Amino acid sequence: MLRSIHFQNRTTCAINSGGIVFTVEEASSTVAQAYLRTDLFAAFNFNNTIAKEQNQAQGIEPAADEENGEDGEDTVYVVLPLDILLDCLTLFYGPTSGASGGGSTQGLLSGGNPMDLRGATTAHVAFNGIGTDFELMLEERGVISVCRMATFVPESSVDLDFSGSPVIQQLIIRSEWLRDAFNELDPTSETVGISMAPQAPFFSISTTGDNGSTEMTYSKDERILDSFFCSEEQENRYKLAQILRCKHALSLSDKTKIRVNQRGFLSFQFMIPTDADVSFVNFLFAPQILSE
Repeated sequence: MLRSIHFQNRTTCAINSGGIVFTVEEASSTVAQAYLRTDLFAAFNFNNTIAKEQNQAQGIEPAADEENGEDGEDTVYVVLPLDILLDCLTLFYGPTSGASGGGSTQGLLSGGNPMDLRGATTAHVAFNGIGTDFELMLEERGVISVCRMATFVPESSVDLDFSGSPVIQQLIIRSEWLRDAFNELDPTSETVGISMAPQAPFFSISTTGDNGSTEMTYSKDERILDSFFCSEEQENRYKLAQILRCKHALSLSDKTKIRVNQRGFLSFQFMIPTDADVSFVNFLFAPQILSE
């Protein structure tokens, strides 16, 4: 899953008791996130006491728990070199390999066995907090490799504020249909148009480039769409090169949730099957021209 967001060489990791979220940003208009929830690990230990102490030292307050009206748990943010992390993860495993393993309880974070690794390879990750290295240990048939990566303090992140405007369009499409559409997009086009409407054609994707115009339209056929909602007809255009960043995540997914808010911001959520459950990779895009 991490490879699907590898279009920048650094990633910001948000770590808490729910797992790890890896975030990559580009040009203040694209945000991609890969989620590694705790159920993807054989063992996952997060020391909230250490997290709270470190955040207090930096003047960081925990996010509010709006449901209970209380302070939420602490989340630690750290920047990692994504290219080096991927290189380390691929030291042993290949397309047909997998993992088993466990973790200890020392430090801020320890976890074993992310489901990205299969077969005979075991993995253990550990992080003791801001200012320390992020450690990844891989073992296969008695051969052990330990990778320690320097960490960095995050700078201010891009906030596209998708939730700040109501969602007016939403659907869940079987990913095989979306893959076909992506393969038909004219690569010479600078932008791609995405449109939804309450009436036919309900959903369409279009490009215009040197090779002419291409448009794919989709009905509400249950063989294509699992669900469809559209309260307002709207078409928005996005940079094609940025949209195509999704292709790897799309290739791994069974289904894709597409949402558009009233300002034209576009969200793709790719549902990727794993041995444990379903994992998610999210992409968020700003439109080329904000809808009025």
